Amino acid sequence: MIKLIQFPRMLGLPNPSPFCIKVEVLLKMAGVAYECEFAANPGKGPKGKLPAIVDDGEAMGDSELIRWHLERKYAVDFDKGLGPAERAVGHAFARMAEERTYWVLVYSRWIEQANWPLFRDTLFAGMPGLLRAVLGPPIRRRVRNMLRAQGLGLHSRDEIYAMGAKDVDAISAELGTKPFLLGTEPTSVDAAVWPYILGTLVPPLESPLKQAIQKHANLVDYSERMRARFFG
Repeated sequence: MIKLIQFPRMLGLPNPSPFCIKVEVLLKMAGVAYECEFAANPGKGPKGKLPAIVDDGEAMGDSELIRWHLERKYAVDFDKGLGPAERAVGHAFARMAEERTYWVLVYSRWIEQANWPLFRDTLFAGMPGLLRAVLGPPIRRRVRNMLRAQGLGLHSRDEIYAMGAKDVDAISAELGTKPFLLGTEPTSVDAAVWPYILGTLVPPLESPLKQAIQKHANLVDYSERMRARFFG
């Protein structure tokens, strides 16, 4: 049985990490047996990040590499029924979500001043209040530096959320009236993109990113549809 190592569940989400949700959805889509091990320390992963899996004694990290492993070892086609052009669209939307929308979500949780105290106290709930107060600021500074190194953190708050809103608009336009992003059944792009919709809508953290999603009724319905399908 595959062991999925991921962060503890919190914020009303299957996982606070979109990448952890992605892997758990892929495992469910693949129909393979797995068990969860929850770890607060990302060092439990072989690359110092979570999620990670252990399959027949082999440990691996990175959600996309895990996907490739499942496809090779278990002969899974997560995009069954899609043609080359549709697969290309799915690939592009997944990369958009994971390489930019992700960082807007990070900003809304870690840097958005109104959200930071609640996010900090939830994330470090197992620590005494004094320790949270001591450890929180340096970790937050590290995240801020990561955002700047990635490039998004160099922009103003309004510019960052405007970029996130463009991503949201594109996802809504692609979804249209379809049940899932590329058709009547969920595919790999849903596993990659949906966690950002859910991860913004569900936690009690307000931001222009959440407002941008809430403007699109099809995204709100899609989020509930995916949640019922995989975590009902």
